[in-house]
Order: sequence, then C-alpha cells, then structure tokens
Amino acid sequence: MRVRPSGPRIGSRPLQAWLAAVLTWTLGAAAVLLPLGGTGVQQAQAAAGTTVPGPARWDPLTWTSGPPGSVTVTPTSGLGNQVLHVTWSGFTPTVDADFQPVPVVLNPHGTSGFDKVARYPVRIYQCKGEQPQITDCYGSSLYGADPAKGFLQDFPKPGTTTPEFPSNMVIAATRPDGTGEADIEVWTAQQSQTLGCDPTHKCSLVIEANYGGDSVGAYQFPAGEINCDDHSPDSDGLFNTASDNVVAVENLGGKRYASGEACAWKNHVVVPLTFGPTPAACTARNSDFSAIGLEMADRAVQQWRTGLCQDGSPLTVQYTSGGGEPQARGSFLRRSGGDIALTAIPDRNPPTRPYVYAPLATSAISVVYLVDDGVSRRQIRTLRLNQRLLAKMLTQSYRLDAGDETDSVKGNPICLFADPEFLKLNPTGDNGPNWPGCLAGGSFAATAPIVVGGTTDLVTRLTTWIAADPDAAQFLQGAADPWGMHLDTKYLRSSYPGFPADAFQPQDFSGPKNWKQYEWNPVLGGLGQVLRMALEVRPSCLNPDEIQGQHAKCRSQDNGQRALFAVMDAGQAQAMSLPEAELPNPAGAFTTPTIGSMQAAAADMPLDAVTGTQQLPYGDAESAYAKDSRAYPLTMVQYAMLPTQGVSADKAAAIARFVRTVTDPAQGQIYGRQPGQLAVGFAGLTASQVAAAKAAAGHVAAQDGALPGNQTAPGNGNGPAAGGEGQGGGSGTGAGANSGTDNGSYTSADTPAGAGVPGATGPSAGARASAGASPRLGAAAAGQAAADRAGLARLMLPVVLATGAVLLVGGPAVLLLGGTSAGAALRRGTGRIRARLFGRNG
Repeated sequence: MRVRPSGPRIGSRPLQAWLAAVLTWTLGAAAVLLPLGGTGVQQAQAAAGTTVPGPARWDPLTWTSGPPGSVTVTPTSGLGNQVLHVTWSGFTPTVDADFQPVPVVLNPHGTSGFDKVARYPVRIYQCKGEQPQITDCYGSSLYGADPAKGFLQDFPKPGTTTPEFPSNMVIAATRPDGTGEADIEVWTAQQSQTLGCDPTHKCSLVIEANYGGDSVGAYQFPAGEINCDDHSPDSDGLFNTASDNVVAVENLGGKRYASGEACAWKNHVVVPLTFGPTPAACTARNSDFSAIGLEMADRAVQQWRTGLCQDGSPLTVQYTSGGGEPQARGSFLRRSGGDIALTAIPDRNPPTRPYVYAPLATSAISVVYLVDDGVSRRQIRTLRLNQRLLAKMLTQSYRLDAGDETDSVKGNPICLFADPEFLKLNPTGDNGPNWPGCLAGGSFAATAPIVVGGTTDLVTRLTTWIAADPDAAQFLQGAADPWGMHLDTKYLRSSYPGFPADAFQPQDFSGPKNWKQYEWNPVLGGLGQVLRMALEVRPSCLNPDEIQGQHAKCRSQDNGQRALFAVMDAGQAQAMSLPEAELPNPAGAFTTPTIGSMQAAAADMPLDAVTGTQQLPYGDAESAYAKDSRAYPLTMVQYAMLPTQGVSADKAAAIARFVRTVTDPAQGQIYGRQPGQLAVGFAGLTASQVAAAKAAAGHVAAQDGALPGNQTAPGNGNGPAAGGEGQGGGSGTGAGANSGTDNGSYTSADTPAGAGVPGATGPSAGARASAGASPRLGAAAAGQAAADRAGLARLMLPVVLATGAVLLVGGPAVLLLGGTSAGAALRRGTGRIRARLFGRNG
C-alpha cells in the first residue's frame, strides 16, 4: 500500500470543481427542491418528534470539521409497526466524484447493489438498546456478530444480518443545503424477534453519516490500520471510502476483517425509541372467543385486541385474519370456524343459523404507488388512476417489452407510463412530474400491480367498481380505448368470466418463452405480503429465463428508479405513509381515502333491508353517492357476523362486550395508534351505525335468535329464515325464536328511536381524536358524516309493502283462527308492527 501524508490535495481537479460547485449548489437548491405538484402525502405521525445533535459537518475542501448538525425523528414514543420520518440539517451534501449533487443513493438491496457513485450518504438503522453497537443494528454489516470484537472481525455468515426480513435500513442523500429526509419502517418484537422491540426492551434509531476516512487501511503503514482522520481514499477512484461501497470493501492488510463501516460509525448519532404494547404482550390465557376473516380489518382489530387484553378485566380475542372472507362466512354459518366472522360483504343466502351484522368501522381499498421522477429521480407524490386504467393493469394488457409483439397484446403501449390515457390524466408540467420509462427499476413488470391471491371481499368490491364504469366495461368487453389500446385477448369473455371477480387469476401465458405467465403473480401470503413486497419495492414477477430449473423472483427496484403499484387496504397503506392514488367518484372528483371522504361515502350508502348492511351503490345514477364529490369510491364498511343463538352465556357476554367497546365513540372509535384506539386508515362509525352495533350486541347477549335485517324465522320458531336477497322476510308470521322481537332489525329496546338503522337521520357519532392522533387523521374531532338524505322515509315503502303482504296472506287466517290461541298470537304480532310504524296512538 502506498502512504500519503494527511491533508488536502491542493490544486486537485475535484477540489477546484467543488469550489465552483458551491455557488451552483446555493443557487440551484431552490430548483432542486421544487415540489413535483400537489400537496403530497401527509406523514402519519402520532406525536411530536425528538431532536438530537448530529455529527460535525465535514468540509472536504479544508479537511476540517464544522459545527454539529441536527437530527429529528418523528414520532419516537408509543410505537408499533409503522413508518418514522427522519429529517436532518447541517450535514455534508451528497455529491459524485465531480462534486455535483446526487439526489438519491442506491440501496444495496436493490438491483444495482452498493452505490459506488454517491459520496457522503446517510444510513439509518433500527437497533437494539439505547446505546447500540454496530452489531445491534439490523441489516448492518455486522448485525448479530460478536459485540466484543467490534469491527475487528470477519463478516457474519450470509443471511445472519437479516434473519427475519430483508433489511429495513434506509440510505439517503443530503441536499446541497445540508438538509435531508427519509422514512424508515420500524418493527416490533412481532416482526423481528432478534430486535425484540417492545415496552420492556428498548430500541433506537441510528443515523450514520459517512464522511469518509481510511476505514480499510488503504494508505496506512503498516497496511490495514484504520485511520479515520486520513481522508485520502474518500474519493480516490479506487477505494472511495466516502461512498456506501466501502461497507462491502474487504481489508487487505492482514487484519482479518472485512467491513469498511468503521469510520462512518464514528459519526453516528442515536435517537431512543419507545414501543407500545402489542397483542404479543398480553398475558397468556384462554381466549374468550375467536374471530376469523377480513384481513383488511387487521390493523384495527390488533389495536383493539391489545387494549382489551390489558384492561382491568381482560378480554382475550383469538383472531385469524387470513383465508378469505367467503371462506370465513361459510365456516361461521356452518358453525365450523370462529365464533364470529368479519366481512365487508353480507351473505345473501337464507341464514343457516341465527345471527346479525354489527358494523365495526369503515375503511377502504387503496392503490398505492412508489414511482420516482424520470429526471429528478425524486419520489412522485401525486398520481391519478381511473377504472379503465386499472382494468388494463389487472388484465396483463400492456406489452411490457419494446420488442414483444405477442398477439394477445399486439399494438398496445409497453406500460402504463406510455399509455396516452394515463398521460392525459397525469400531464407533465414545467416542474414535472416526468414519468419514468417503461423499464424503470430494472424490471419489465414495473406497472403490473402487486395484488393479493385467493378469494377476498377486497377483490370483489374493486372489480365491481371497475365493471360498473361504462368505459371500463366496454374495454373489458373488447372495445378499444380512444387511442387504440385493447384488452389482452386472453381476458375476453369467450375464455374468461370477466369482472366482477372474487380473485385475480392471470390468464395470459403466451409470448416468447411463455414469458407473459411470469410477469404478474398474485401473492398467496395475504395483504401482509402485499405490503411487505411494496415496502421492499419488489414486483411480483419472475424472471422468464430459467436458471437451474428455477425462475428467480424479480429483485427490488433501485432508489430513484422505482415504478411500482400495489393494491391493499387503507389501514396498511396509511400506517406506512405510502402514497395513495386519487380515484374518481361518479360526481367527477378525484379523491383519496381520508376520514372525510370515507365518512362521506358511508353517509351515501343505502341500507340493504334484508341484511341490515350498507355498500356503495355502484352504477346507480340517481343515488346520493352519484352526486357526492367528497366520497371516496372504494370505501367499505366492515362488519362482524354475530351469533344470536347456540353460544354459551359467557361467550355471548364476551362477544357483546367486544362489540360495545370497539364501537363506543369514547373508547374504540377514538383515533390514534395506541392500544384500544381506532387505527390509522379507518373512519369512525356514524351515530346510526353505533346504534346498530349496540343493538346487535344486545341480540348476542340475549341469545334471542335474531336474524339479519328484516328477515324473520319461520312460524314454528325452528329452522332457517326464508328471506334471501330481495325478499322481505321469512315465510311465517308467528313469534318465532325472537319471542316478539323484530327478528334482527335494528329497533330493539337498547336502540334510540330513529337511530337503529344505518343511514337513519341524526348526527354522526364520528370518532374522537386522541392527543396522539396523526395530522392525517386530524388532532381534533373527526369530520361529521352528513346526515342521511332520506332517513327512515326510504324504509317506509318496503316496510309497508311487507306489512301489506303479511295482511294479504294473514287476513283469511285471522278469520279462520280468530277464536284460537294462534289467532290471538297473530293479533298481538300485528299490533306490535302497527305500534312501531305509527306509534302507540297512531
């Protein structure tokens, strides 16, 4: 190894370039930092941040250190599995070999590996303890190695530095003005057992600025000695120790260690983190009841479970979210699954057991995107999609390869970003965005979205919304769009059932090497896997070239070259601060799933009198929803199917308590990230929905045999109800199993008048905001849902008609049975109906 004396190289071309660039940096900073349009996505931050001093700023011109910088992390307490926002100032700007600004730094886990170009990058780690060593930081070069040896040891064996997941380490650039920012996902002990972050095991973030130094002993004597004060190899074209590539540089001086991270670690700063409890922290005990289904509700249910199990009188809920909602509904109705089933779509068959629906919360389907500007390489934060564009993305209708003329997609654009319809909806202005090329991210499947496999309510409602749009419906029927793009012919009705569908199933296996079958693969690990792949920026495609009998998974896309879409629930998306596409509603407005837009949509939902549930009426041009510019179109109310017969008293009481607690505006409907609160990505129930949930809980507690909506049990009180979809009730008119109740309609004794039916007139109960609620959720009370436009008036016609039908059939029976006990029972039942409709004195 050659030896150089310490000190700057006077007159070197890089230093002259650096001097010339200083003024350019200053003048260009404003232009570099111009937003790409729109307000962007608000960070989901639960509390004020923590600010600590940063490392002393390094001056590559004079080889001297300046004043310390500053680092802020938001939030830092009461954490769960979420994203934290990190900002810094007073750092050395990230530049290339010619001292020109570098806007992004490649993540070593991406397609291109360690960044060899960017000098002075910033790494951010999640680490064990409040005074961590490099061996405590997940995904570092020495995670899990011997802490006593520090950097003087070999690399750990492959895979041992990322034992649970690929690294959550983030690497980012500092702007020319010395500021920077990045988001990092943090894990609780549930996600990473090796980190083990929970209320009793402290963790921290480490922010590590690489300011160079001879961390590999390149210019030392004897060779191999670390000298962080010698910056000769910082940007020498050989070792480049001020770049992230130094982490992978092996020391060749006989010291038998490989990591070149030692000098960067000298600049690290620590920000302590505190984590809130999770369901794993609950005291081990037998569950009070079990729940299955609706992975979309997982974030909310987990927070509720955690709060309930730590109550003074603990309530333990066993929850299994996977497996699909159709399967969960079927298992519940067969009495072979959970004690309750969660669902967003009601069962339309005659009930095979007594049960009712209880609304728990409102959430939505989100289309998230991670797309970087093709010029600035900065993340784009505003994007619009419509139903036809989504239909194209979900039917393999883009070519995805410039040289591919596969018959099924012949003549179509290569990808979404080359589609004239997308470009019309998302025009490029003077300040961008500049949409990336179709091979952005090093993957041919850049705009084929990551989607969940298997049958789910999410897929059913998404494809129902798409199919209800006339333009999308015509495209799915084979009509070309105005620019000539056509449906992938493998999805024509002649060979594919079309939308709506309850599961995504790739249909096209054509192309060279049958490569279309590898471009898009719905994932079978549920919405959790969809989220994980999105956070790793890893498409669901496979390499069409077979290597040793295997088709390798597509690798993660590089920072600055990302072009990825995914479909998931709003709870997952907003917990991780992922940008959500704006989608159109029938009134012509584009919206994202906020509390206000979801509650506006919920207020527009008509009541299904048969089931007592609510859904948006896609395709109904006369509905309130069709005229509401505030409503988010993929809003869904989440329900629990509750048994009203055949459950033990203790279990019935536990289920009723759960429902009452989580739907209480003073408890489970308070917005926030803490145990027992309503998670981000969810909107609180309206007043009428809260009343409906309370009524349903009362039916469970009483085990009175109530049925959904206005359905009634047969006259003998045994067997299933006859009322299916579109029917007003059962075939009998006797008291049945409910002993004089209204058989599942929301007008029981514990329901306020006029509030027992979702959609009834009255103010919204909303959901209160906790002190720790995020800006996205609002720090004040949530927006009030609009009062229902029709209230109970719209229910009168079907009720009157049903009553007339009963009298039509029952009139002759009254004459026949007038002097019998059955006739007396019939008169009493008719009197109760009359009293409810018109009042006691009507």
